[in-house]
Amino acid sequence: MLTTRAKASAVLSAEQKKRSSLSADFTWTFAGNVIYAGGQFATLILLAKLVRPETVGEYALGLAIVYPVMMFTNLQLRAVISSGNHQEICFGNYVGLRLLSTLLAFVIICAATQILGYGKELTTVVLVVGWAYAIETVSDVYYARLQLHDRMAEIAKSRITRTILGMMGLAIATYLSRSILWGIAAIALARIIILLCYDVSERTHGFGEKSNWLLRNEALAPRFDFRALGKLVWLSLPLGIIVLLGCLNSSIPNFFIKNALGEREVGFFAAIGFMVSTGNMAVVSLGQSAFTRLARSFAAGNTAAFSSLLGKLLVFGAAIGVSGMIISKLAGREMLTLLFRPEYAERSDLLPWIMAAGGVLFMAQFVGFGMTAANFYYSQVAVNILANISLLAACYWMVQRRGLLGAILAMLIAAAVQLAGSVIVLAIGARTRLQPSTEKIDQAEVIRSIPLSTERSPAINGD
Repeated sequence: MLTTRAKASAVLSAEQKKRSSLSADFTWTFAGNVIYAGGQFATLILLAKLVRPETVGEYALGLAIVYPVMMFTNLQLRAVISSGNHQEICFGNYVGLRLLSTLLAFVIICAATQILGYGKELTTVVLVVGWAYAIETVSDVYYARLQLHDRMAEIAKSRITRTILGMMGLAIATYLSRSILWGIAAIALARIIILLCYDVSERTHGFGEKSNWLLRNEALAPRFDFRALGKLVWLSLPLGIIVLLGCLNSSIPNFFIKNALGEREVGFFAAIGFMVSTGNMAVVSLGQSAFTRLARSFAAGNTAAFSSLLGKLLVFGAAIGVSGMIISKLAGREMLTLLFRPEYAERSDLLPWIMAAGGVLFMAQFVGFGMTAANFYYSQVAVNILANISLLAACYWMVQRRGLLGAILAMLIAAAVQLAGSVIVLAIGARTRLQPSTEKIDQAEVIRSIPLSTERSPAINGD
């Protein structure tokens, strides 16, 4: 277990209580994911109903800064813990590293607002959003320990309760104050309550029936063994880089839109992007489900099965994009009016375009799952860097000239670059798969960890 060797037997005995069934774990996890995702969309919808588009734009800009920084400094420690391959490292060191990295993330976020020259109001919004996400990242590291010990129901209960309390707090605080700051602060408060009263409770982690929550148990308390922390940073850094590059794909257009068009247009862009976020949920879920089969087929040299399954996934991704384009064309204005407000419906002509970009992005994501399954681990970094460079260049040239449509076209170009690059890497790798590769990493570790790193895909929304 992830505790000191001297206390291993005590922790093991604490974890030997009767485990829940697979069906119960699945039911709880599914319910937790659905409600959590619903909370993400509800946040944007509530803000659009209660405040001005400019304020929604401020929130979207806050996420555009906070999300990539937090996801990078998280270093995907949840994936590392859940793999169970580094049991010699005390769990407290994971908590300690997460606390230090989150503090570093907050410093980076503060610096970013100054470098970008944001005013006092926008800077405050960004920092409050950062605070809310910082609390979530601490809960996430405790979720990893729960997952390692097959306590999936406890994770789901935490996420469900946190989401419901957060949405209630957001709605009440924003309605009464008409200020996004109090609304986000209410979300942060809900997360603090669940973190302290449940996520770090001894009872939640199976150490007894008492619900001690002030980290009285040494196995749950943070530790700062800097030798172990250095090892964890070196181990997790590549995962952090990959997630950062993926997050930047959804954040970069917001900065160009803000500088060229203003915060109001960022709010409209966040609203019309909701359909891509909806489709992305299905893509990530299906990709996670198919990942193990892809990995086993490639490892066994069964390229026919690998290519067949990947081809089906690509068709599914394209079908989501085409279906979204058709729905947007037929009922886009009505959907935007119903979900948001009439002024958002004026941009309904952009919905088919963003779904076209989304369809290509969905296909690129599926090929990304295939690259990981084939152990082309570092190649993904190169492909994502190339995609981000193309997105930067396209946004620079097109947002000023074409407005929001230019931002969407830039997304389409970047997605096409990512898709083409990924396909080329896989095609070359399929021919040379029997040759030694310096990119190969332990298969079991990849299978266990990568789906966790894509659990929460980059999105405009927050819960």
